Amino acid sequence: MNTVKIIAVALGLTLISAMPAQAKDPCKAVLCLAGMLTGNDGGSECKSAINDYFSIVKFKKGKFKKSATKEARGAFLQQCTSEDEGWINKINSAYGTVRKGF
Repeated sequence: MNTVKIIAVALGLTLISAMPAQAKDPCKAVLCLAGMLTGNDGGSECKSAINDYFSIVKFKKGKFKKSATKEARGAFLQQCTSEDEGWINKINSAYGTVRKGF
């Protein structure tokens, strides 16, 4: 019985240590990317949120897949249920297939 407890604790610690230090915030990404659409850059506060969005990139057989990337980025933004879906669609239409910084 003690072995089971030790394994359970070890597994729990492993899972906790594998979690990212900061989770991506889709709502912050929506706000910052909406700002980009209106001509603002959001400053240093938006840098990580914008990078989170543009870091979502899909490949197939080593080739950049625009449609899969746009779909994955849209799914990320849709996790922010408090934002207007119109803005989310505008953002993803404008930036969903853009390959930035890679």
